[in-house]
Order: sequence, then structure tokens, then C-alpha cells
Amino acid sequence: MTFSRYFIISALSLLASAITHAQALDYINADANFIAMNGDNWSVLRSSLASLHDDKASISILQIGDSHIQADWSASVVRQRLQSEFGNAGRGCIAALRMAGTNQPTDYRLSADTAALCTSRLLAKEWKAGMGVTGVAVTFASPERRLKIATDTVCGGFSSITLLHQPGPGYATAMIGDSLLVGEPVTPSATRYRLNYTVDSLSLRTSFDSPFSGAYLQLNSPGVEFNAIGNNGACFSSYLNIPDFAELTRVFTPSLIILSMGTNEAFGSDSDEQIYCSIDSLVQQLRQVHPSAKFLLTTPMECHKKVTRTTRRRVRRGKYRSRKTTAFVTNRRVAEVRNVILRYGRDHKLPVWDLYVIAGGEGASAKWIADGLMNPRDHVHCLKSGYELRGALLSDALLKQLKPTE
Repeated sequence: MTFSRYFIISALSLLASAITHAQALDYINADANFIAMNGDNWSVLRSSLASLHDDKASISILQIGDSHIQADWSASVVRQRLQSEFGNAGRGCIAALRMAGTNQPTDYRLSADTAALCTSRLLAKEWKAGMGVTGVAVTFASPERRLKIATDTVCGGFSSITLLHQPGPGYATAMIGDSLLVGEPVTPSATRYRLNYTVDSLSLRTSFDSPFSGAYLQLNSPGVEFNAIGNNGACFSSYLNIPDFAELTRVFTPSLIILSMGTNEAFGSDSDEQIYCSIDSLVQQLRQVHPSAKFLLTTPMECHKKVTRTTRRRVRRGKYRSRKTTAFVTNRRVAEVRNVILRYGRDHKLPVWDLYVIAGGEGASAKWIADGLMNPRDHVHCLKSGYELRGALLSDALLKQLKPTE
């Protein structure tokens, strides 16, 4: 079976399963599953998508988020749905997450022939290996290393590889087997190697003389690239801590940037105004680098937090025994953070997709847990089926805006 046929069948099968699940859940607010445009206009983006095959062009979408995005379970549904509609231009960004010691999406493998010497993760107290656009970075004891890249068949393969790294004199050339490839410096932090063929795996040898954070896989075909950058524990402010983060995203040339955070803000200490300012700073920095890009904000869905209660029981006169119990209660801060995101969207005419309401509003997490969609151990993260449902809902809302009107 060819890459493209396998890809389309897999995408449609996954989508049908998620949509059927959504239709069976009466608390999913299907009538609210749309993008509130807040006065913005996506007509140029819509026209560009409609003419991709005529123009033999591709369009890049960039989603930036937290742990809900890192595993890629929701993003993969959006990616496959959009690519089945508009064409597959490549898997897009893959991060060196496992190399940095954290969980990684399952549709790609990225490894080196030796363990990393130093690693950095976005929320770590210290960045021993610096930091890259993907929110992780690794260094090696000796620079000459062999990198193995592999993608699942559903990704459709790749015909060019862009290594994402901090600026340095290395990466100028790479060896694939006996072939010498000369790298094209896309930006000071990204080097592209073009292949004359399409593969789903290869081994590449180059000089990793500066910290490495991932790769960018593209196909030489018209369509959509859906790049997802997610990091456990991330807030809007977390990406502001990465030096020149917006400039590092230049390599993706996104036409649409989706910002999906808010859950961790609801567990943090930042005030509403601090969160508002962090959203604004991130949007403005990204807009300066990508002036023609459109933006989409998403709200977090309701979740619970764990609280500890201490009770005292009299065991005899003058003697009491204390007992600590834990319980999950609604984290009402989520609704407040959601309102901050909605307010920012209205104030700045940025579209918003309101997952909070779509998922069922207050009380939704208990229902998602009961239906096997949310993790019953933490009451915050979804299970794979829940993330696939979220991806199906977002892709449906996106297509309502992105498909040409009849």
C-alpha cells in the first residue's frame, strides 16, 4: 500500500471513531464547537489552502502548548484530518524529547548512537544544554554523532530534514550512507538537507558541535504541515523564557499559530493580569517574526485539583487523633484563566476556540473520567481516547473556517 493511501485510510478511520464517540456523549456541546473569530478574517488563509495543489505549495501550522500537546495524541488527529483534506506536506517538527529524558509522541523515533552528555527541559531549574525551539536540548561528549530518524507509515515519509540546533559551525555537511549532503542554513539555528527521494527512516552523521533540539521533516508535495511544540508544565510565560523563542520559530514559516495553554496557569500563582500580559508578550513577539500569520487561542477544559484535609477525632478525654485525607475538587481557577483568554481574544481581535464550554463546562471532568476519557489518577490529563476526541473537535472547528464556502 502506498504512503498516501495508507495515510488517508488511517486518518479517516481515526476521525470516524472519534466523531462517533463525541456523538454518543450528551455533555459535549457540539453547538459551541466553532471558532469565535472576534472580528478577524481568515479569507486569505482559506484561499491559500484552496489553491495548494494548483500552486504546488504547502502551508505550515504551528501549535504551541503544554503537556496536553506534548504527547501529540490530539495534535495527530488534527494533523491527519487537515492533511487528508488539503494534502500531506510532511510530519513537521519532531522534538528530541526522549533524548532529553521525557515522554515523546509514538509516531516517530529520534535517537543518537550514544547517550546525551547534558540535557535540558523547559521547566527544569537548570538548562545544562542550553535551550532550543522545541523546549528541549541535548549535547554530546564528542560532536561527531550518528542520528537515527524514523517515522510511522501514517506520517507519509519525508524528503527533506532540517536539524534544529543552537548556532554553531557544525551541521554544514552530513553523511547518509556514502552520500555527502551539503546543509542549507535556513536560519542560524536550522540546517536543511534535501533528499532526492522519500523515506520513512534513515541514519545521518554530522557534527553536533552545538546543542540539538529536534528536526523538521517535510515532503516535496503540496499540502499542510502541522507542527506541534508541547512541553509538560508549560505556561504562556514559559516560552518567553527561551532566548529568542519567536525568532527560532521562523524556520516553520507558519500561516496559522495556535496557542494552547492555560491548565498550568490554573495551578500557579500568577494573577489574571500577569497571565494576560504573558499572552500579549508571546503573541506580540511571534507577530513581529510572522507578521502575516493568523492566530488562534484555545481555552483549557475543566479539571480537578487534589486537596488534603485534616480531621481530628477524639479517642478519649483530652486525647485526639489527627487523620489526613486527600480528595479531588473542581479547580475553579481554570474558569478564571479561561475568562482571561477570552478577554484577550476580544480585546485584540484574535479568534478563540473555547474547549472549556465545548467539553462540557463545569463538571465536565467527572463525566470524562466516568467515560474513560480522562485520567482517573490525576483528574487533569486525558487518556488517549480523550485527546483523540479533543483533536477531532478542534479539527472539525478548524475545517468550518478553513474549507472554502460553497
